Parts: sequence; structure tokens; C-alpha cells
Amino acid sequence: MSQPKAVFVDRDGVINELVADPLTGRPESPLRVRDVALLPAAAPALRRLADSGCRLVGVSNQPSAAKGLVSAFELQSIQARVLELLAAEAVRFDDFRLCLHHPDGVVAELTGVCDCRKPAPGMLLDAARDLHIELASSWMIGDTDTDVLAGQAAGCRTALIGHPPSYHKRNGDVRPDIVAADLGAAVDIILVGREYIEPGD
Repeated sequence: MSQPKAVFVDRDGVINELVADPLTGRPESPLRVRDVALLPAAAPALRRLADSGCRLVGVSNQPSAAKGLVSAFELQSIQARVLELLAAEAVRFDDFRLCLHHPDGVVAELTGVCDCRKPAPGMLLDAARDLHIELASSWMIGDTDTDVLAGQAAGCRTALIGHPPSYHKRNGDVRPDIVAADLGAAVDIILVGREYIEPGD
């Protein structure tokens, strides 16, 4: 398997833990800085990708401000905490993009259809243009159907993380290139091509 040029990575449920949504009780993005916690496999896996020469680009839908649940400032503070925890583990992204929009929001300036909210590929396409990334040689890793669809729309190969708390965001209709239990397992496959090794090799 050829070396990927870049890996696009979703955030919640891939890099950091999900928390119970105050309205639905379902596992969703954290809404308070104190609730941010990295998943155990995340930082070591991201370090391996960076050490291999991959560009790391985060791409995350964050509609809670559009829905009026938190402010955009609070969302940026949560994002800063994720990056702070990653930096403490010697992980730094080349770029990290958030989409704050939602088509059914209640905050006017954040409400409506956009090109950046996954499954639209806008965040990936814009980062690829700015960082000169070859999309056909890159991967998108996420824990939801929309992550896979965004990666496919951008022309990337795709990895779906079977994070159990994200089950309500997967319906089995998408066809990623690989399915893995967590980010570490996905990185094993992407970098080593474990599923392509023939018995006896």
C-alpha cells in the first residue's frame, strides 16, 4: 500500500470522548471544556501518522452554537482544549477545521446549508487546496456515515471507526475502504496494510 499524503481525521468519537447530550441523552460532542478527554488510542496513533510523514488535518462538524446550546466562543474553547491535550502528547495538526453551521439552527448567522458541513467535502477540499494535498493519496478517518461520505466526495480513501457510543450515527449503508475498532487499529491498516498481507508473507 502506498504511503498516504495526508490523513483527515474527525474529532469527537475518534480523538476525544463523547458525552451525553443535555437534550437527547445520546453521546455527542462535549459542550464544556472540563468534559474534554482524549480517547486512549488517539494520541499514539496520531503521532505514528505524523512520524510517517503524513499531513494531519482535523475536520469536525460542530453545530451546537448554531442550535443555541453553547456560544461559538465556548466551542472554540473546547477545540483549544482538545489541541492542548494533544500537544501534551506531542501531537500537532497541520490544520484543523470546524464547521459551525447547521441547516436547522436557531442562530441566524450560523443557520443554513453550507459547503463545509460533512457529508459535504468543503473542509477537505479547502484544506487540500491550502496545503497542496493530493486527495487521491489521502485518507479520511471518522466514526460516522457522514465522515465516510465526505471523504468519498473529496476523492479520499475512507476508514470507519466502530466506536460503540457513535452507533446512532451509522446505519450500515456506507461502504468505507476499511472498518476499524479505533484510531490505532485504523492507523495499523493504513500504514502497514495489515489486511493486504497474504498468509505466509
